Amino acid sequence: MKKQFGYELEFFGANLNYLAEKYGLLFYEKYTRVPYTFYHVKDEPDITKKIHNSYFGGELVSPILNDYQKCLKDLRFYLKVLKKEGAFLKKNSSFTGFHIHLDRSFLTNWEDIQKLLKFLYAFQPEIYDVAKGEHEKIRDSIFLDIKPLTAFKVTGCLQTRNLAMLGRKGNCICLNGTTLELRYFNSSLDLDILDSYFLFAFHLRDYIQNQQSDLELLEYYYQKALKNEDNFSLSHKRKKMMKKIIKM
Repeated sequence: MKKQFGYELEFFGANLNYLAEKYGLLFYEKYTRVPYTFYHVKDEPDITKKIHNSYFGGELVSPILNDYQKCLKDLRFYLKVLKKEGAFLKKNSSFTGFHIHLDRSFLTNWEDIQKLLKFLYAFQPEIYDVAKGEHEKIRDSIFLDIKPLTAFKVTGCLQTRNLAMLGRKGNCICLNGTTLELRYFNSSLDLDILDSYFLFAFHLRDYIQNQQSDLELLEYYYQKALKNEDNFSLSHKRKKMMKKIIKM
């Protein structure tokens, strides 16, 4: 079973052209299709400012990775570089995020995808709370602003097996062509915080793969969420249960 992954780290400030030239990073404009075999920087329309022929602010994109310890070592280096070259994050901004991509091959059958979708819906407010970062605060309305999954979307997807019904824009977790993407809406230049984001992603992947998972418990919370969608707000008790279920 592949356990490949990758990430995108968004930031304001640092000169992308200079980062590419000084540190051997390739620079691509947004929407350019590139092979994920090396670290590179990209501009990001909501973040990047173009001054003359230079681009300031954007995202650092990793290659496809499979060694987490090496990932952390490289990330430590690039965080040091970014801070040295003027990268920063604006307080209370959700424009700069940290996105983790997991190879989708762990979703081996429709039962796994069902399990994933029910988990995402059952603990949706709690996942968004983790996604906004426990160490940093962004606006309280983030859960409403980023278009959470609806019962219509999830039940429709489960009934038709059409994943396109979920949509992609704004969700903190989405299924792309070859990856499961987890979007944390608060980026960070702190390695410990980014490490905690990775751990949640890996625990979720392991939970879906685990054939011994308590499916009755998941079904209980999923059905409860369906009945209470109109009052589906964050519950710290449910958040604690979510972490227990995926063994965090």
